Amino acid sequence: MSERARFLRTVVAASLAATPLAAVPAAASAAAVPLRVITWNICGEAGSPRGENGYCPYRDDPGAKVEQIAGLVSRHQATVVLLQEVCGLAPDSHLERLKAALGPGWSFARASGARPDGRTDCRGELSGELGVGIAVKSPITGTKVTQTLPPDPSGKNKQTLPTLCVRTGNWPRTHICTTHILADPKDLRRPKQVANVKAAASQGGLDVVLGGDFNLFPGSAELRPLSSAYEECDASGTTRNEVTHHAWTNGKHVYRKRDHIFASKVSGSRRFTSCDSDQSLMDRTPNIKDVSPNGYSDHAPLIGYLKV
Repeated sequence: MSERARFLRTVVAASLAATPLAAVPAAASAAAVPLRVITWNICGEAGSPRGENGYCPYRDDPGAKVEQIAGLVSRHQATVVLLQEVCGLAPDSHLERLKAALGPGWSFARASGARPDGRTDCRGELSGELGVGIAVKSPITGTKVTQTLPPDPSGKNKQTLPTLCVRTGNWPRTHICTTHILADPKDLRRPKQVANVKAAASQGGLDVVLGGDFNLFPGSAELRPLSSAYEECDASGTTRNEVTHHAWTNGKHVYRKRDHIFASKVSGSRRFTSCDSDQSLMDRTPNIKDVSPNGYSDHAPLIGYLKV
């Protein structure tokens, strides 16, 4: 081989190696990669003990929760995991443990969210920072964090609830996002927060996949900016609007759907091919001292399969 031929081969090889994943055509990178999404509020931050408001099972046992997340990924061959109330950064946090559990090929992003007292640290026996997280079976090519909860006008409530979005190599034209909407139905900031979430997710005119704990029920007027713009995974089919949350309120069980996965609509057909709430992982026991839980969160994970 001539010196010129060797030089040209070296230049071509270096150019190919430097090509960013985001520049790879969608047909080449995404054709064989399904989009299977899990969203789950794992209530993974230490709080009240059994029998008190705010209790959630295994809050001080990140290993137990991560084992269940990894099991869900394996059973559904999931490629996207959206998590709320999750601890990150610290070596023994949920997200760092999940990195080890899922192994090579997965990428992670996170955003911190503050409690009403303004603190972001995970309390009790946990370490790290509280917030939302995304795991994708693809290289992440871009990350955007938007503080979508308007400030409390009184300044007393310092809570922050970010919307986290990523772009990836396998789905370069898709904005994959997660968020957590205010729980208090009397808080007048909720409609503006929902509007801000929609603006953050739709930024750039990309295809949208948005999941999270919305604290809003199907048919809610406050949810309409999202439910009218996007397709919701559990809004049609033989089983609709499955329960995703259990509360023990005034001595009674209360079951509702609070968690949703939305996606950009496709003309003439359903975007979602499957949607299921795995209620076997949701604690359904009375919040009474000395009663053992039968689940790992007060929320059930919601799993949606989408057409790419």
